[in-house]
Amino acid sequence: MHEVAIVEDMFRIIMEVAKKEQLSRIDKVHFRIGKMMQVVPDLFRFAFDSAKEDTIAKDAELEIEYVPVKMQCRGCGHEFLVGDQSFYCPKCESSDLDMIQGKELLVQSIEGE
Repeated sequence: MHEVAIVEDMFRIIMEVAKKEQLSRIDKVHFRIGKMMQVVPDLFRFAFDSAKEDTIAKDAELEIEYVPVKMQCRGCGHEFLVGDQSFYCPKCESSDLDMIQGKELLVQSIEGE
């Protein structure tokens, strides 16, 4: 259950940004999370709801955008989305790959006043 640690770290960032921007209330937080981060949505939401209690984000809405895993083959240069945990190039069947996206863990935006 690494979701709690992730949310705690993210909340430090959220509160720093809120302080810097002089927000008195946070209405919405939008996260971008790569599929390779293996975040369980229900656990992430539970951790977020727990972390926001007694803060200026206590009524904040959580929005999560999941980013699919995208690879590029080092052999043929083909770019493709990984759909079923098959980490080989569908064009030349090489397993020599670079990850282009899918490990994101970002606070994309914070809305508030």
